[in-house]
Amino acid sequence: MRIEQSPPYVVKIRGSEPAAAAQAAPAREQNRTAQGPVQEVVIFSPRMREIAALREQLSALPEVRTEMVALAKQQMQYGPYRIDPDEVAQKLVDSLKRG
Repeated sequence: MRIEQSPPYVVKIRGSEPAAAAQAAPAREQNRTAQGPVQEVVIFSPRMREIAALREQLSALPEVRTEMVALAKQQMQYGPYRIDPDEVAQKLVDSLKRG
């Protein structure tokens, strides 16, 4: 069991019920109080919120590093960019070994 120091992020979910829950609805109707319908609560840990924030930051980054592409194009155009076929083959083999 893990105890968090900071208060968790709580989300209340309302909406349509799944088919299995819909079958149990008549029994639930009898158990409801005067306070209203039964609510489900989802609690996200601080770690989960941190991961969500990091994913959001990652999605904001461009997939292509344009400065590296521009540098490679310039080097190919003016000649200093040379490809060593042995090195390319070795990297392919290494990547296949890693899976």
